[in-house]
Amino acid sequence: MRALFGPAAVLLAALAALLPGGPAAAKVDLYTVQGISVDESAPSAAEAKQAAMAEARSEAFGVLLRRLTLGADHGRLPVPDPAAVAAAMRKVQVLDERQSPVRYLARLSVSFHPGPVRALLREAGIPFSEAVSRPVAVFPVYDWGPLRLLFEDANPWRAAWAARPAANEPVPLVLPATGDPAMPSADSAAGGDRARLLQAAARIGARRALVAHAVYRLEGQRTRPVLEVTLRRFGAGDAETALRVEGRAGETVESLCARAAAEAANRIQESWKRANLVAPGAPAEPFEAVASLDGLADLIAVKDALAAAGGVQQVRLTELARSRATFRFRFAGGAERLGGVLERQGLALEQVGGDGWTLRPLDR
Repeated sequence: MRALFGPAAVLLAALAALLPGGPAAAKVDLYTVQGISVDESAPSAAEAKQAAMAEARSEAFGVLLRRLTLGADHGRLPVPDPAAVAAAMRKVQVLDERQSPVRYLARLSVSFHPGPVRALLREAGIPFSEAVSRPVAVFPVYDWGPLRLLFEDANPWRAAWAARPAANEPVPLVLPATGDPAMPSADSAAGGDRARLLQAAARIGARRALVAHAVYRLEGQRTRPVLEVTLRRFGAGDAETALRVEGRAGETVESLCARAAAEAANRIQESWKRANLVAPGAPAEPFEAVASLDGLADLIAVKDALAAAGGVQQVRLTELARSRATFRFRFAGGAERLGGVLERQGLALEQVGGDGWTLRPLDR
């Protein structure tokens, strides 16, 4: 088939580069840490602000390192000197601030350059993941005695998920809006109605659904509250896990649900990172793959998936034809691991001939 090098190809490539892409690509920047709060006092306002900015950089850098790595490695994360952290910073955005002649308070968003962060983790020998999942729709089902709740206002479990602070997490967890008649009932979600759940997830731009089913119980002569949570994922590899969170003395249901939601979300993030880790020092191999296209949407979907895949670097569109696009990129970890990484982004990697590769959306 003849490759396109005329105005049509230029326009198509330009549109693919300029359009925002899918939800995950548009909303998640792993190297930006949001919501850093600082409160510093000093002999002058300028000194207080300078101290606050240094504190914000340090705190945000620690959050970033923990976001990219597994919890088991957090105890051995490197602690760079303040000058190195300042050099790695890309920008800082002031979300809210107040100051007096001797005090500075603010809520900040801090962004870092990926290169120095990667180099620091590789030098420390710590594996990390830069992969970003497509959004996952969360359906928080809550059982309390004979009650089963999902979208009802009285559901404290859903309220706990809704109250989680917005963050650039590797797995964006999205709650469907209430009041949509196309959403599943609590019984349907708890029963694992896969087709209905995936259809509902698609309505908010997600390809996966997660039923977080929490059962509230009282144990120990009905004095100790317990929340037993089952997490069931549907779409692109169904999976199930469970956790149990015990209440503390005098703890409210709302507080217990908040702790359980945080632990469940952390388990989801950890599982994703573990599946997409890049080993430090692994050599990056070159790959060339051809993707079949039915239109601009396919080109954008493949581009977004490659950009979000952990360990895939230096992605270039090298040839564009009416029904196909050729991409070149590098990946550290071998073809088998690359196939798994791309599968989690909704792409199938298939070998043709000796060294040739094709990319195909899994939903075809």
